[in-house]
Amino acid sequence: MSRNVNELAKTIVNSVNGFCNDPVTVSFSGGVDSALVAYLAAKKCKVQLIAVGTVGSHDIEAAKTAAKDMDLELEIVEMKSEEMVKEGKILANTVELNEQEIEFMLPFWIVAKKAKNKILLCGQGADELFGGYQRFRREPEKVNLKKEVRDLLKRIPEREEAITKEFKLKLGCPYLEKDLIDIVEKISTEEKISGIGKGPLRDAAIVLGLSEKIANRGKKAAQYGSGSQKAIRKSKKHKMNITLTFENKKIAKSVDFSTSPENKGWVKLERSGNEIKVEIASSTIEGLKRTMDDFLECATVAYQVNIEQ
Repeated sequence: MSRNVNELAKTIVNSVNGFCNDPVTVSFSGGVDSALVAYLAAKKCKVQLIAVGTVGSHDIEAAKTAAKDMDLELEIVEMKSEEMVKEGKILANTVELNEQEIEFMLPFWIVAKKAKNKILLCGQGADELFGGYQRFRREPEKVNLKKEVRDLLKRIPEREEAITKEFKLKLGCPYLEKDLIDIVEKISTEEKISGIGKGPLRDAAIVLGLSEKIANRGKKAAQYGSGSQKAIRKSKKHKMNITLTFENKKIAKSVDFSTSPENKGWVKLERSGNEIKVEIASSTIEGLKRTMDDFLECATVAYQVNIEQ
């Protein structure tokens, strides 16, 4: 059990309660992040839980079991792959996102579209703050969770907030409230990323009454769990392949680590020795160019950092 778990639990409650003076909608996947938000919000106000996914997707099933466990009503938006792709194109034409962001923000976009309440809560920020991503455990010595959180806070206005504003909603990200960030950043990175990740959050969730079954569920990203990535990838018609050659294997490995997204799909990377082969796919030429530009910018920064070191 994490140290100071009671203080952490109390701060999480306060973070959620701050958004619950009126009825709220929760973007719900059934994982610990959104489940804890929904569980606490339901104690304070009326809640609408919405889960989005393709037929038979992981998130739909996980959301059903979690909602049943918490005795909360759940609205399911189950879509065919072609319907998911159509929504993805609408999202891409409305909010400026890269290919990966379109894939994992698509369920959130659909929830916002279906929301009946003016406040939309989500679990965004929990993985960055509590060290949930698998990549943190691959090379723990390079993990900088404070930077992860800072970078996310800069991106939220252009992404999640842009989506909620499109539907005249207010965004609520309880895990990104300052008081909670301050408390969690006092916990060691090692404690947060060990095991399956987010140990302190899982401990706090259990203390607050969430079942251990839900609290200890493993991470499955939105684009995988909802089936949005699989649907969109099938529609990608344009591809670009490049090979990056570096001075040595060490630099290639570091650039590979720094540029690999948490869940590959928009960019495929294959490293061999001091070379990295890159394949980028998109359903549009414009999207292909934007994704390539984003990837090369990230690769350039990673390369320069290694050269300076």
